[in-house]
Amino acid sequence: MHSIHKIPITPLAPLGLLAFVAAVAAAVAWSFRSGLTWTAICLIAVVAPLALLYWYMLYVNPRRASVTVAEEGILLAAPPFASAVIPWASVRETLEANLLDPEFAIGKSKKFMHFAGYRSGVVELANGREAVIVANRTTVLCVRTEERDYLLGPTDLDALVRAVAQARK
Repeated sequence: MHSIHKIPITPLAPLGLLAFVAAVAAAVAWSFRSGLTWTAICLIAVVAPLALLYWYMLYVNPRRASVTVAEEGILLAAPPFASAVIPWASVRETLEANLLDPEFAIGKSKKFMHFAGYRSGVVELANGREAVIVANRTTVLCVRTEERDYLLGPTDLDALVRAVAQARK
């Protein structure tokens, strides 16, 4: 038996992105005042690729982020920055943590995204340990192994904590 726990970004982030893209498009159209053809060319060449890139980073990738708890261990899928298979034999301890605590403060980021409360990536914590963070909240489940910490914060943290406790029995 396995359980899947999703870690999406807040729905307001993509809507904010769309509002920003509309504002940029309006500013470009207003600033050129050189006719519809050149304005359309500029919008297509500049705004469209940026909008697609940010839409992918803020909507598509976080929607695919999930933590799967199975009998064999934990499967973490949070493209493009974090993916891991954590067998139960490598887990030293699990504990609830707060990302605002000094022990879990981010010291240096290796590949990391933090936007609108959503965090995903590999960082070095203030305590010197490497950590993989995938969370849409500040309270997380810390899964400690010899190599690194995994800080997991899905939408329903309590369900993840229960699933991990049940699978580790």
